[in-house]
Amino acid sequence: MFSVLLVLFVLETHHSASLSGIVVVCSQVPGIIVSPIAGALLDRGSRVALMRLDYLVGSTCITTIGVLSLLHELPTCVLLLVVSAASITAPLSRVGGRSLYPVLVPRPLWDRSNAADSGTNVVATMLGPGIAGVAVALVGPRAALLLPAIVMLLAAALLIGFVVPNALASVTVSVLTDARAAMGYVWRNQVLRMLAGTMTVFNACGGILTVAIPFIVLRGLHGGSTTVGLLFAIMGAAGFLAGLLTGRFGTENREKRLLAISCMTTAVAFVLLAFDRHEVVLIALIAVIGIANGPLTVAMFSLRQRATDPLWFGRAFAVSMNLNFVGSPIGAAIAGALLTHSVPLTLLVAASCAVVGGFWPAVLPASIYEPMAQVAATI
Repeated sequence: MFSVLLVLFVLETHHSASLSGIVVVCSQVPGIIVSPIAGALLDRGSRVALMRLDYLVGSTCITTIGVLSLLHELPTCVLLLVVSAASITAPLSRVGGRSLYPVLVPRPLWDRSNAADSGTNVVATMLGPGIAGVAVALVGPRAALLLPAIVMLLAAALLIGFVVPNALASVTVSVLTDARAAMGYVWRNQVLRMLAGTMTVFNACGGILTVAIPFIVLRGLHGGSTTVGLLFAIMGAAGFLAGLLTGRFGTENREKRLLAISCMTTAVAFVLLAFDRHEVVLIALIAVIGIANGPLTVAMFSLRQRATDPLWFGRAFAVSMNLNFVGSPIGAAIAGALLTHSVPLTLLVAASCAVVGGFWPAVLPASIYEPMAQVAATI
């Protein structure tokens, strides 16, 4: 909801695609930079408390943006500063939540739990943008910014009293030493290194899409914010169903094929979208992108869990997830710079990112996908 609202807010109040790309970058990059430290903190215990802290910080920052904007006292520099501040604690909830699944769920059920995890994110992808689009249409982009602030407060409240197993990691070294060790662990782990290369490049597609869909709808199709939300909801619903099906049949020993096919399918959809963006075609291709993302997400989640020692779940996940996530702000920045010049070129760049991301899993030997052997080699 917040990501879509940010882009709609900037497009409708500043009328600048390039600024919307910069805002998305600021909403993601600071959290990526501090993610190793966040992972070290998560592995020291109190994961739920740290998740609540992030939700409270995020809610406060979003409320600040909304209130200052309603008062017309929000300079661009302040917007960028507050968005960056909200990003710093984001890894605590993003990584904290995901690192709980392999702790709470038996290993044979990881694929299904990851499908459920992916599904809950997809439900958010369906509901959030849809609600955001309707809210912008009803009350305007400034007041609508208060909605995600309320949702984050509710999320923090739902975690009260939630108890999880204590972290098992050593606390005999400093947080910074732990953070450096996590980066070394991920670099030495061949599976996590492969995922970083694949997903970093592939996720640039998602960053481009975050900025491109609102731009195409508002500027190209002369639609409204509700249409923007609907398109993201369609993509999310398609991914949700595909993810559940993937979890049902499992991904173990199929990761190589699933990652490569998903990336290449996404690339084809972007190429077709570059040359035809009429309403029906746009809806169909957005759904295809969502369908391709379902198997990719479940395979990636499960492979990362199988390749990581349980003692390193928080630290390794923080580094691995945020390395994967680097592509998103890069893609948003690319979209912001290119969209005003050429929409087809922007979409073709997204397609090329998907091809490059899928090339690595397509050509790597099958032995790379033997995660438990990789764990033994890195402990």
